[in-house]
Amino acid sequence: MKLLIKSFTLLALIGILSALAFSQAGTGSVAGEVKDQTGAVVTGAKVTLVDKDTQLSRTSTTSSNGTYEFSGLRPSAYLLTVSATGFAANEQQIVVTVGSKNELNVTLGVAGSGNIVEVVGAGAAQVNTVDQEVSSVVSSKEVVDLPTLTRNPYDLVATASNVQQDSQAGQGDGRGAGFAINGQRSASTSILLDGAENVDQYTATVGQTIPLDSVQEFRVITNGMTAEYGRAAGGVVNVATKSGTNQFHGTAYEFNRISALASNTYENAANDITKPVFTRNQFGFSVGGPIKKNKLFFFDNTEWVRVRSSGAQVTQVFDPAFIAAANTNTQSFYSALGKLRPGLQSLGTVTIAQSGITPSATTPLLAALSPNTPMLDKVSYNAPSDSGGGAPQNTLMTAWTTTLATRHRCSVGILCTTNSIFRDITRPAPTLDTTPESRTSTRT
Repeated sequence: MKLLIKSFTLLALIGILSALAFSQAGTGSVAGEVKDQTGAVVTGAKVTLVDKDTQLSRTSTTSSNGTYEFSGLRPSAYLLTVSATGFAANEQQIVVTVGSKNELNVTLGVAGSGNIVEVVGAGAAQVNTVDQEVSSVVSSKEVVDLPTLTRNPYDLVATASNVQQDSQAGQGDGRGAGFAINGQRSASTSILLDGAENVDQYTATVGQTIPLDSVQEFRVITNGMTAEYGRAAGGVVNVATKSGTNQFHGTAYEFNRISALASNTYENAANDITKPVFTRNQFGFSVGGPIKKNKLFFFDNTEWVRVRSSGAQVTQVFDPAFIAAANTNTQSFYSALGKLRPGLQSLGTVTIAQSGITPSATTPLLAALSPNTPMLDKVSYNAPSDSGGGAPQNTLMTAWTTTLATRHRCSVGILCTTNSIFRDITRPAPTLDTTPESRTSTRT
């Protein structure tokens, strides 16, 4: 029993340390050197860093070589104050972005000079002089302002350089973030959410989807990623979610797309098939603010996706005359399981001669029938499907974050997605279906 308890404790400790190690990739850091006006280093100087949104304050002193460092910083604007005996206080501003390493050197003036210098750092907009990383940041303003067809935040990866949409027949294959980075497969992209890996290892897709309004910003690393980013053979997409601040903020939204404003497909127009009908409604709210000012904060974003969509499916089925010429077992099978759904529209017939199959000893049925015997019927029928507004679904996504502003900033987040997929989405067959109306899956 004692061995079991020790093993469990060891596993829990490993899990906690792993989570802390992963989270470093989702936060930023500020480091620099403090000197006087002659260029000599200033040791023992007091360095204070304050988060301007939450007023969380962290303090350090410069080392024997005049350096300081703050790590584990959430993306935000910060005020850095440096003071030392015999010198005037120096204040500087800097913006820390997700996964950024910022260098901020400070020069102190003599006491009484009133020397206060303000510098605003723009994170990714500055030249990276700290390491070899090549990356770009999609800011919170860009997340809000740039258009996305389905409000998928990963669509904005396209704004980075050296990326290309990974597509099959014009549709993204869904792996990774849907983009190939550095010419590698999209499955080679590492996706991080607040510093933790967010990849479904079985399908190589995004593990946990999040509403767009939950995203504060994200960084796309295309080359030169440092040691904390493991696994990535192509690139890294590092997403940071929002957390509450000292000010209450919220949104309420509804995005609607309807087939009346879309055009018919080329295939449908060529076969005189009516334009499919779909309605997509994506709506929700977000709210965040203080529970206790300067100490405890919350943020919540809940979103619903309702899609009603059906479209024409074109396929080929065996002609009744061809089935009637088959053996009794085949006729019994199609009689029990091959009943066609009502409302099928016939688009033409394919004879044995037109099928391209040459009758031989291995196909005695074809050899016994006339080449002009109808073999296949090309039919069209409506079924629930993605007709331009997404697959028919009832989806609920919610993201909740509670942050305690301690010296090391403790956050607890819950992400949950519930998705109901309607019948016929996975297999829209022309035959009658007896499967349940829908299937529901939940991921937390």
